[in-house]
Amino acid sequence: MNTNIKRNMIQVRLSDTEMKNFEAIKSTLNEKTNAATLRELIQLAPLVGKQSQEQVKHLLNTYDDLEAKVSALLWDSSNVTKNLNEIAHAANIAKNNDPANEDTWNWIIQQLKEIFLSINQLNQIGEQTKKFLKEGLENNGNS
Repeated sequence: MNTNIKRNMIQVRLSDTEMKNFEAIKSTLNEKTNAATLRELIQLAPLVGKQSQEQVKHLLNTYDDLEAKVSALLWDSSNVTKNLNEIAHAANIAKNNDPANEDTWNWIIQQLKEIFLSINQLNQIGEQTKKFLKEGLENNGNS
């Protein structure tokens, strides 16, 4: 056996939890062997360096509830779509059954105004989020 290979051998005992985590990482990395997984992790080591860890901590602190906010935005946008469908349905019924019903058309117009306000708010929040993320990345040297 080559002495360099023997000298550079690593053996590790893992707890059941650690082994389960390692197997999950191995699967995520699409590696077939433990050795290949360790080699890949060594290649990825610069990504977990001190600077990267500080950037990740900053992102976690800054965007602590980002997932919740994104979920809320997605829910709001799907609500806008649902409400537009309801308004379109009401407009079609009004057009076909009672096109001269002023109350119905006023309701439809009012609902559309409210939807447009929601759409504008969603657009503003989206633009603010993009700007915030861009500035955060630039401040952390990732632009």
